[in-house]
Amino acid sequence: MRPAVLSISAERVLSPIRNAVLAHAGYGVIPVATADAALQILRVRHVCAIVIANSVPLPDRRRVCSEGQSRHIPSVVLDPYDQLAEDKSEIHVNPLDGPEAFLDVLASLMQRDHRPCVTGAAAAAKL
Repeated sequence: MRPAVLSISAERVLSPIRNAVLAHAGYGVIPVATADAALQILRVRHVCAIVIANSVPLPDRRRVCSEGQSRHIPSVVLDPYDQLAEDKSEIHVNPLDGPEAFLDVLASLMQRDHRPCVTGAAAAAKL
């Protein structure tokens, strides 16, 4: 089973591209357009990581990151201004650095903070 990534973005052009990059990298993508939809998903599904686009308003980003933190789910915030996160389970990535940098950060964050999803996926892929 592929690790599930909750992808939050209101963008109509970049979001499908980002989600395709995630899917091509082996992640199961759960796309949503609002923070409220993301919070609903977090209540009913297992998620291995959260990706939040910079199109999501700051108060909504904080709500989703806070909920992710309480559930021990790492978050990657795509932020061209490189704002520092207060919590180490939340990492800000400049989307202009390209998809490889974004995927590397996501993989390392999941390896560090959500190892069961990564090792479970790796074990299932070997079967």
